[in-house]
Amino acid sequence: MEPKEEAPSDDGSYEMVNEDPNMELSDASSYELLCSEVSETLVLTDDEGFYNFNASDEEVIPFSSELAKGDVEIKGESDSDPTEEDMGFDMETNPDLEVQPVPDKVNKGKKRDLMTMLYGRSNYDLFDFPADLKLKVDIREVAKNHIIRYLPAKSLFKCRQVSKEWNNWISCPFFAHTQSQYFRKTSGFFQNSKYTATRFISLDDSAYGVPYPSLAFLPKLVSVKSSCNGLLLCQALDEEDMFYVCNPANNQWTNLPASGTFHGVDPKFVLAFEPSSLDFEPHYQVICLFSLPDNEVPVVYFDIYDSHTTFWSVSSEMCTDFDASDVTSDAIFVNGVAYWETKGGGLLAFDWKNGFYSVQKVPFCEGGALTNIRGEVCYVSGKYDHATRSCVLDVYGDGVMSLKNTIRIPVDDVEDGEFVDCTVLANSCDDVVALVVKVSQLHKRLYVYHVKDEKVQGPVFFSHCEKLFPYVNSLVSLSG
Repeated sequence: MEPKEEAPSDDGSYEMVNEDPNMELSDASSYELLCSEVSETLVLTDDEGFYNFNASDEEVIPFSSELAKGDVEIKGESDSDPTEEDMGFDMETNPDLEVQPVPDKVNKGKKRDLMTMLYGRSNYDLFDFPADLKLKVDIREVAKNHIIRYLPAKSLFKCRQVSKEWNNWISCPFFAHTQSQYFRKTSGFFQNSKYTATRFISLDDSAYGVPYPSLAFLPKLVSVKSSCNGLLLCQALDEEDMFYVCNPANNQWTNLPASGTFHGVDPKFVLAFEPSSLDFEPHYQVICLFSLPDNEVPVVYFDIYDSHTTFWSVSSEMCTDFDASDVTSDAIFVNGVAYWETKGGGLLAFDWKNGFYSVQKVPFCEGGALTNIRGEVCYVSGKYDHATRSCVLDVYGDGVMSLKNTIRIPVDDVEDGEFVDCTVLANSCDDVVALVVKVSQLHKRLYVYHVKDEKVQGPVFFSHCEKLFPYVNSLVSLSG
């Protein structure tokens, strides 16, 4: 049987066709090729050359690029992949072959397509591989049990074609639970639009994606209200009290019961979800910040939906520093705390579990936003500098929101004096800083700064967009 193909789409999403859960690849060598790619990478020695992925702030790479193609020298005289015999893994003649220790370091220069998928597009850290793990003859078990958990959902969907065993393993709820803890990278953005259906913008079409068309599996047309670690909170367009929590990667969803509390005219919602090894079923909350119209003084209330209890409950803690109209809808959730920016340059933090809030000043700037950088809640402001033809991002943090770093993103196709609007996107993930740039009346463009690699990705052009929401391509399951 021929391998499945991807139906074309216009948004980086995908639709797998000719699906057969019991299929095997017709090319028997493809499975061994996958295994040999993994084994080749893991058994390299320290004295071989290493490829350095560090880059300057100004380096720009296009969307959907093969990050390791064309810029990595493949060592050796032959372009073919080694067989198990070439590697010394002859299981028939050497059934008792001794295990080999995995080296402390891995030669990145040797990685090819598979290893690009494993390392370049995952959370996997080459230098965090368990030191006590021994490389057994059957590298398939090493890959299955220790590597593929770091891959995004779309790549894993393709890996299901490797064999029946891999299909069953990747499809089981236990693996989905494990993968949701290990893969936490920003994979793309969902785009709300007044004129078109919600679409997904992938940061790498070949690795990250959701079934096409995006969110069509929900019973109603929706707009995205919040996102967190692979889950989306969506609101029905024709029914303001109808909310869904869903994962677009596996088309699973659940609708929330209506709250018995009136949320006023301008409520703000944030989805709170942190994958945990202690919770086999995802435990999430939806926090609604609201004010009542008849209050004589500013008061903000917090109504909380808990997926374990399946009930809404208004917190006894009330914030008297702001009104709901003073709070923006760009909330993030980091380490058990929800954060909102206020229109007057304030930061409102609410710890739903312990039931208390706090207020802090931030360096207010038009177009700035709260974002998670290396596990720290920071405020990032953006402005265009015509002198250097770049967007300047000032990062404030260290607890007191002092200036700690400046990032420059080149945007050079701008005429002198031309108006440029820079808007930073709020993000609960700590791996990227995203920026939307609009030059005069042209289409908007998205740039993404990868914090760890110090690389800039973009631009990708889009239009008719109200808002973008970051998304993690996770397998987190809502079927339970």
